[in-house]
Amino acid sequence: MKSKALIIILVLGITTIFISCKTGDEKIIGKWQHILIVGNSTQGSDTLDMTQYPPTFNTFRQDKTLLITNGQQEVNVRYFIRDNKLYSYQLGSEDTSIMNIKKLTNKELILEFSINDETQRVESLHYVRKD
Repeated sequence: MKSKALIIILVLGITTIFISCKTGDEKIIGKWQHILIVGNSTQGSDTLDMTQYPPTFNTFRQDKTLLITNGQQEVNVRYFIRDNKLYSYQLGSEDTSIMNIKKLTNKELILEFSINDETQRVESLHYVRKD
C-alpha cells in the first residue's frame, strides 16, 4: 500500500515538473525591449547601447506573429522556433531571418546571427522583458 502511494506521488511530482517547464516557444511570448548590440569580427568588437535611442520592442504573440515597433514604424512578421533557432518571415516574402537563441530566460533574451562577408561578423542582440 505504501509503495503504491509512493509511486503515485512520484508520478504526480514528475508530471508537475514537466507541466511547469516552458518550452522556448512559450518562454519567448511577451514584449521584449532591445537594449544592446554586441558585434564581433576579425577586425575587433564593438557595442551599441540601444537605450540611447527611441525604444525598439519585439512583441512575440501566441499566434506565432511578431510585432516589431521602434516608435516610427511597426512591422508584423511570423515566427517559429526550431532547434534553438528563431525563424522569422513575412508572408509573401522569400527571405527568412534565422537567428540562434543564445539565451532565453524569463527576463533576458539574446539572439545571435552571422553576417557572411569578409569580416566574419557575428552580432548579438540583447533584450529584456517588458511585460
